[in-house]
Amino acid sequence: MGTKRALNKITDIENQIISEGIKRKVSPNVPKEILKEMKKIGIERLPYSYSALERFIDKETMNVHYNKHYKGYVNKLNDAIKDKKGKDKKLKDIVKTISMYDRTVKNNAGGAFNHALFWKMLSPKRQRCSGEIYEKIIKEYKTFNNFKKLFESAAQKRFGSGWVWLVLTKNNRLKIMTTANQDNPLMNTIKDGGLPLLGLDLWEHSYYLKYRNKKDDYIKNFWSVVNWDFVNNLYTSNPKSSIKESFNKKNLIVEIESQGCNSRQVKQTIELFNTNPQIKWKYRTVIDKVFKEIFKDYWREKEGEQLSGIYDFEYKGSVEGGRSVLNKINTNATTFCILKNDINITLKHYGHPPISFYGKNKNEQIKELYRFLKYIIHWKDSLFKNTSNTFDSMYTAVNRKNKQGDKTENLAVKELQKVFGVSNVKKVGELGSVIDAIGGVDAIIRTDNGDKTVQIKPFRDYIIEDGKITMVGTGVIKQYKTDMLVFHNKNKGIVVFDNNNTQIKNGKYVFDKESQYKS
Repeated sequence: MGTKRALNKITDIENQIISEGIKRKVSPNVPKEILKEMKKIGIERLPYSYSALERFIDKETMNVHYNKHYKGYVNKLNDAIKDKKGKDKKLKDIVKTISMYDRTVKNNAGGAFNHALFWKMLSPKRQRCSGEIYEKIIKEYKTFNNFKKLFESAAQKRFGSGWVWLVLTKNNRLKIMTTANQDNPLMNTIKDGGLPLLGLDLWEHSYYLKYRNKKDDYIKNFWSVVNWDFVNNLYTSNPKSSIKESFNKKNLIVEIESQGCNSRQVKQTIELFNTNPQIKWKYRTVIDKVFKEIFKDYWREKEGEQLSGIYDFEYKGSVEGGRSVLNKINTNATTFCILKNDINITLKHYGHPPISFYGKNKNEQIKELYRFLKYIIHWKDSLFKNTSNTFDSMYTAVNRKNKQGDKTENLAVKELQKVFGVSNVKKVGELGSVIDAIGGVDAIIRTDNGDKTVQIKPFRDYIIEDGKITMVGTGVIKQYKTDMLVFHNKNKGIVVFDNNNTQIKNGKYVFDKESQYKS
């Protein structure tokens, strides 16, 4: 029975077992040849024609490479493992535990696995590197061209048969490395290996018919056929990191794939900040202390109108400089939530109770906060380093929030200009300005009674009851000393209040109706 027919038959059997919900052995009536096929490592189908990659490699080489070399590795592997322990493992698992096998299995398992990957890493369609893998390459190698040069250099220096790889290490770093013969970075015999994301076959059989001794041309032409979609999928679908050190060690790596924070959880965090302001204040204090240590190369103390905080982080020493959006993490509800969710994954791993503030009174919440802050300080080096998934998630969130805030303020200023006149309304309070950070001033309105300072906030709705107006969905709440509070909704426009007798009740702004400005 052919391999394809056998595999189809196996699938039918498996589906039958699943549908019946019964765990049982395969029926003794199943033909022996099927049972034999079930234990074999399969041959990957070439995903394109032999001539599809002509700009990189010729038809004849692809034919020989696939049908002779690759199929040879698979067939020899199946022969080599048929009487060995672990023979029923998947190919990837054999590769990862290769130390338990002899050299014959190692060579052929590596050859089978490397080539099965290699076919998928090539594409007839020209592709540009993009997505998360592109961002990761730029982060670690500064430019894509620099990465290419380093990859090519490693390939050129590889003497004899072997491979060159781009690898994702256990520490969530990218690494360019080479392996001899048919070794693979996943093999447990390879020191400092990792997950192979991109590989190039450097054996002479892969290029000699076309390039002869011009190996460098073969390496350079490789870029024209790289399947970057496949590489990116390998990178994004793999768990980005794992917990590797004991709970009691200070430098515990918590670079699991960040859980982020959904809208429901963000709303819960905002409610927590608004109903128990001590939470926000104590959290901010600790984050500032941690940032001062972690980002010491970017930290500046208060001087004149310059506030203390992180500067030039985004500019990497450029003469432009500027206050970093990272400074907003200390009061941002989403980043608070991200930290809590990601730390909880680690706590779960060690059997510790998760951090939770909900269903607790204010005193209980403060106690829980102290536990939360303890973990933040304990794992600060892992949580806030540039390559941390948690850090990336927080930075993305706070940067997005900052842009949304700017958009809200700009739209609100335009609405205010319609009411008070274009020349009478001026937006102030750019990122990091003293007037915004300390005074909460987003805009200034010139009136007959002098200049009025304005704080601008979003809102979702408002409730009018008993001569009071309650604003709903205004984000994190605090007392501002500005003359006016302006609430903006892109669909509902603006609502303007004098900030003379503003109340905060149950985590919401409450105004007397007389406080509302009417144009």
